[in-house]
Amino acid sequence: MRVRCRLSGRSLMAGSILSISYDRALLLTRQALFEAAGYRVASAYGFTDAMRLCDNGSFDLMVMGHSIPPADKRVLIEQFRQHCDAPVVSLLRHGEPLVDGADYHASPDDPHELVSTVAEILQNGQRAA
Repeated sequence: MRVRCRLSGRSLMAGSILSISYDRALLLTRQALFEAAGYRVASAYGFTDAMRLCDNGSFDLMVMGHSIPPADKRVLIEQFRQHCDAPVVSLLRHGEPLVDGADYHASPDDPHELVSTVAEILQNGQRAA
């Protein structure tokens, strides 16, 4: 049986990631990267799809793309937190301000570094302090 959030207990299955983007090509690329690394990925394209998945899903991590405006990221984090206390990663463009509520901030420039960051977060299994 799968736990709703990693903080509720350890899952023996590969990590489950909710990946959100407003850029379809980047979303599909990120999904392929995470799946190649062995993760299960639910991809949300756009705000409405993301809100639905935040409400209905059970995830170990949420990754929000840099194409999402900061105001939308804050709303999505709030919605996600109503159902799960799993970590949230906000991908940022250079010079973009940090997003309140995100546990981790990362640059999407190096895909291998992004996958390594995600692996480390999921291995740790908790939100940043």
